[in-house]
Amino acid sequence: MRALRIGFLLGFRQIQRANKWTTGLIIFVMALTFINLIAVSGILVGLIAGSERALQEKSLGDIIVTTLPDEDKILNTDAFIRELEQLPEIKSFTVRYQVGGQVEANYKTRSDFSKDANIVSGRLVGINPVAEDAVTGLSKNIVEGEYLDPSEQGYVLIGALNIDRYTAGFADITGSLENIYPGSTVRVTINDNTKEFIVKGIIDAKVGEVSTAIYIPERELRRLSGATSRDAEEIAIRLDPTTDGQAVKQTLLALGLDKQAKIRTFTEAIPKFVVDIKNTFNILGVFIGAIGIIVASITIFIIIFINAISRQRQIGILKGIGIERRVIEVAYVLQAAFYAIVGSAIGVAITYGFLVGYFERNPIDFPFSDGILVAEPIGTLYRFVILFIITLLAGFFPAWLIVKRNTLNSILGRK
Repeated sequence: MRALRIGFLLGFRQIQRANKWTTGLIIFVMALTFINLIAVSGILVGLIAGSERALQEKSLGDIIVTTLPDEDKILNTDAFIRELEQLPEIKSFTVRYQVGGQVEANYKTRSDFSKDANIVSGRLVGINPVAEDAVTGLSKNIVEGEYLDPSEQGYVLIGALNIDRYTAGFADITGSLENIYPGSTVRVTINDNTKEFIVKGIIDAKVGEVSTAIYIPERELRRLSGATSRDAEEIAIRLDPTTDGQAVKQTLLALGLDKQAKIRTFTEAIPKFVVDIKNTFNILGVFIGAIGIIVASITIFIIIFINAISRQRQIGILKGIGIERRVIEVAYVLQAAFYAIVGSAIGVAITYGFLVGYFERNPIDFPFSDGILVAEPIGTLYRFVILFIITLLAGFFPAWLIVKRNTLNSILGRK
């Protein structure tokens, strides 16, 4: 403790008497290093986190109910719905009827029958427009035209990735509809049943399940597909924000509803490839951050080494009057600790006080997601501990190299 107290006093004096510009520069480097540790991995992970958020908000909801592995429908959907209506934790839900079909455009103006018709095959989704909008805010993703009106019939919403001007050159691979705008007429075919619909609007969301779908009012879809059962393929549930999704899932399981359908929370329903990409980006961010730590530690090492070299005569005098080597080493280690703590504190303030909120309000516009900055407190703490330890080592080694020299040589300035 005596060595620590004296070392602390010496280190404090050194910081007090150090050049302010040099001290400011070191702290600035430490702050940037800490921000780099958080921001690089945070933005990389945020790309996938933004995609996950969009998937939850615009498609899956907080709990997603789908068919059992050996079934093609949610068994006794009406009874399932009645149970959902009794749970106060459920804010809203939407029932979806899904079937494969074809949509044909420009069939009225087609003159050359030797060429293929302008047809795309896709997933037709029957919805209650009001319920769907309450759960996923589907109307907010209308980029052209208007949202479906529950009182109207004969209208359809088409996902943007089914239309040539939105496919960005991939039309030859995926197929697309040409010259389709709100008000255009398309022909929808399910099995052998065909009906004309007017395009009410075009949906564009950074969620593939939404942008590739064709939405039709559920009553018209069931009539067109010839379905006699009211059993659906999917139910997306939106919970009260204060409700735990896992707890609601357990309630549904306790009611025995898992015998009728597969029930998963949003986290459980995230596709595995999305989780793998997120983990890969996290590892990549850690690797890039590690390079930043190495650069910062080398910088601290060089600065403290030069500082110790320039003060080797004073170090020799201190040793000559009886100050122990470890006291001097502690002084330089504490000096490095000061740089790490102050620099990291500034980095934390900038990250949580500005960067996280900025990217939340202004997400990075990527083609597949709105990227945000993910900075989890526990991860930030781990990064600080790593940076702090490495900085202490970077402060100790140059001091150790200088202090171990012969005392008389240090005082006389000999090598």
